[in-house]
Amino acid sequence: MMEIMGVLEQVAPNLVDVLRRDMWWMGWNTLLAWIPVALAWALFRGRQLSRSPFWWGGLVLFVLFLPNAPYVVTDLVHLRTDIVAADKGGPVVTAILPVYALLIGSGFLAYYLALGAALRHLARVGLGAWQGRVTIAAHALCSVGIFLGRWARLNSWEPVVDPHAAAERIVVQLTWTWAPVLILGTFAVTWLCHFMTRAIAEASFDATVRSVRRLHATVTSRPAPR
Repeated sequence: MMEIMGVLEQVAPNLVDVLRRDMWWMGWNTLLAWIPVALAWALFRGRQLSRSPFWWGGLVLFVLFLPNAPYVVTDLVHLRTDIVAADKGGPVVTAILPVYALLIGSGFLAYYLALGAALRHLARVGLGAWQGRVTIAAHALCSVGIFLGRWARLNSWEPVVDPHAAAERIVVQLTWTWAPVLILGTFAVTWLCHFMTRAIAEASFDATVRSVRRLHATVTSRPAPR
């Protein structure tokens, strides 16, 4: 690992700087972003709507943690600090921006996968007509969650471990004059980034499937060796 970091420091000093400076909070936020994917994998596998209290408890956790996935887009607030701190030379465009692009892309990929699992589950249990409304509700929920996370510094687990204090902070922040504007702006960004991620992911999947089919057709069309 040290040898790899040494090579990177020679080739891309700015990249090493941003990794050393931001590795912990970026790693933590990425972990939080992918927790909803793990919860979705555990919750949305059945073909019937579960009545288990454990399942519904898991669903509450899924709802609480889901905003962590698109939340990473707000980490752009740290970008200016990293650009100012990049004083060892080398292009910022090829050193710092790719790290942030990877962070944000990872978060929205997690959001797409988690929400997609929930929507497919709705279709399997006969509630496919609700998919559009659930998608909008998820964007709205995440917009409020992102707002509370960034401006109120509210963590996903606080409504569970300290509901009274969390409720007070939520009320105070949501009654702020600029709260509706910020939430609407966050909703627009969340919707747009989810739309782009879905388009890219589905196009990549379709291209991969077509390539595999062409490869399979090529292999099967070859004459058998004599």
